[in-house]
Amino acid sequence: MEPVLPRQLINQPTLVRLMMGIALIILPAVAWIDFRQGYYFSAAVELTAAGVLLAMVFLIRSLGVHRSIQVTLVLMCILAVLGSVEKLDSTPNFAWFSVMPFLYISVGGIRLGSILTAAHFSAIAVCYLSFAKPVVNSLPVGIWIQVGLAFLTATGIAVSYERVQRQLRKRLHALADHDPLTGLLNRRGMEKRLTELESFLRRHEVPVTLALLDIDHFKSVNDEHGHDVGDRVLKELAREMRSVFRESDYIARWGGEEFLVALTSTNIAAATKVLERLRAQIAESSEFSIPSLTLSMGAAEWNAGVDLASALKQADVALYGAKGKGRNALVPAIEADGNHPESEPPARHDALLNQAS
Repeated sequence: MEPVLPRQLINQPTLVRLMMGIALIILPAVAWIDFRQGYYFSAAVELTAAGVLLAMVFLIRSLGVHRSIQVTLVLMCILAVLGSVEKLDSTPNFAWFSVMPFLYISVGGIRLGSILTAAHFSAIAVCYLSFAKPVVNSLPVGIWIQVGLAFLTATGIAVSYERVQRQLRKRLHALADHDPLTGLLNRRGMEKRLTELESFLRRHEVPVTLALLDIDHFKSVNDEHGHDVGDRVLKELAREMRSVFRESDYIARWGGEEFLVALTSTNIAAATKVLERLRAQIAESSEFSIPSLTLSMGAAEWNAGVDLASALKQADVALYGAKGKGRNALVPAIEADGNHPESEPPARHDALLNQAS
């Protein structure tokens, strides 16, 4: 089951209204009917179930999402079965059969929800067949068909709802992590990938090369040709970078006209060849919306012995070393450290250090 984060749960109005509606309207209404009919135990169980559901809504943040959802739904399943035991002398409770499957699957996910739904149906069926055979035989077949249809309809709707919600969550996550103009990762998305890579580096001795790429004189492109042309250039450059880098590499629009690339399982020597090919390909291309386009690049190797902030700082120093060379150049961090210490902008490095830490 995919865990539902507190923010995701609270920001799903339909789901919250469903749980609140069941807890505050449906279950108390069923409990009142059962109380009037003399099913006092069932009424107490139904009110307890309403309290459990409300507790999940309000205590989920403090108790932990994944565990609280599991415990709450299992308790709801047990209470649903107990609430039906006292009424084995009559028609099965439609509320438990129609509402609970939707609750199980919508809140718990398809896997856990399907397990609880099957357990719910099986337990009540066993109770009727074991302890209420006269009732089973006396009720018309149409009643059992209605119960089965209500159960299957609720289950089908719940599965469809959960699949739609899952696809929606994936799309929202993708939109949140990608730059809408270029389709590349944005800073937030790249920081998440770098965090994952940092964990990978701690377990494996495999290098990653970080490269900062900056479009030369991009301000003049916007000033001379307009921001529409500048946007087209960014999209065209993103397309070119996708054609050069592998699917396993991460490419992000780091800010404005600056891009950050993480070449996975690649040392600085191998990365330099790839980056130099991209630089030459961009400089020689005639397919951009402006007559000429060049990139300045700085690259640094990031491995288990170097923290992320230091690697980003080295790449940034190298980028300024490339600009100091006259732009349209690639400078590895080793060369930058040896030949261009004066290019280091302290304020910029402090900002990068804060972002990476």
